[in-house]
Amino acid sequence: MKRVGSAQVYLLALVLIGLTGMMFVEPWIVRGALLLIIVFCGYTAFKLEASRIEEKWSQELRQQEHQAQTKLIRVINRLRHDWMNDTQILFGYIQLKKFDNLHPYMEKIKMNMQQESNLSKLGIPSLIAFLLQFRVESKSLELDVELEQEINLGQLPLQGGLIERLVRQTVECVQEYAAVGDDESGTLSLEFDVQEDGLLLDFVYQGPYHREQLEKVVKENLHSNVNSYSLEHNDWQEEEAVITLRLPFHI
Repeated sequence: MKRVGSAQVYLLALVLIGLTGMMFVEPWIVRGALLLIIVFCGYTAFKLEASRIEEKWSQELRQQEHQAQTKLIRVINRLRHDWMNDTQILFGYIQLKKFDNLHPYMEKIKMNMQQESNLSKLGIPSLIAFLLQFRVESKSLELDVELEQEINLGQLPLQGGLIERLVRQTVECVQEYAAVGDDESGTLSLEFDVQEDGLLLDFVYQGPYHREQLEKVVKENLHSNVNSYSLEHNDWQEEEAVITLRLPFHI
C-alpha cells in the first residue's frame, strides 16, 4: 500500500510537470509528447487509486466477516455451555436416583428448546442475531425473550426496520441505566404480542436501576407523535420497570 501511494505521488508530479511544460513550450511535437505523458501518467495514477480503494474495501469486508464469525462462535459456545449444564444436571439426577426430578427438568428443557425454535423463526435475521448476540455478550443484563408460539415479524405490515430499531434502542437504554454490581445482573423480558390492529412490544425489567434517568430517557426517546409507533404504557417501581410500545399496522 505504501509503494502504491509513492508511485501515485510520482505520477501526479509528472502530470503537473507535463501540464506546466505545455504552457511554456511551443513546438507541437513537444506538446504532443507531453500530452501523451500526461494521459499515460494520469490513467496509471487512476488505476492505482482504484486498486488501492478495492484493496481497502476487501480488507474491510474480510474484517467484518471475521467479526461476524467470531460472534457466531461465541453464540455457539454459549449454547453448547448451556446444553452441557443441562446434561450434567440430568446425569446428576440419574446418579443420585432422583427420578422424580427428571420429568419436570425434561419439561423445562423441552420448553427452552421450543423458545429457541420460535426465536429462530421471528422472520427478521438481523433482529434474531442481535437478540442471540446480546444474550451471550451482556453481563449486566439478562435478556429473556418470551415466545409461546411462532411469530413471523417480517410478514407484519409495518415499516421496514422499525421493530429491530425499537427493540435495540429499548434494550440498550435499559442496559445503560441498570444499577447492578459486578456479581449481579438485572433481567429484562421481551414479549411480542400480535393484535388485530398492531404489534405490542412489552418490556419488563426486574432489578435495581436508575429510575429517574431511565424514565426520562424512555419518555424522551420513545414517545412519538407519528403514526409509526407510540408509547402505550409505562410503569416505574423500585425494582421493576414496564415499557410497552404499540406499532400500528399499515392498512
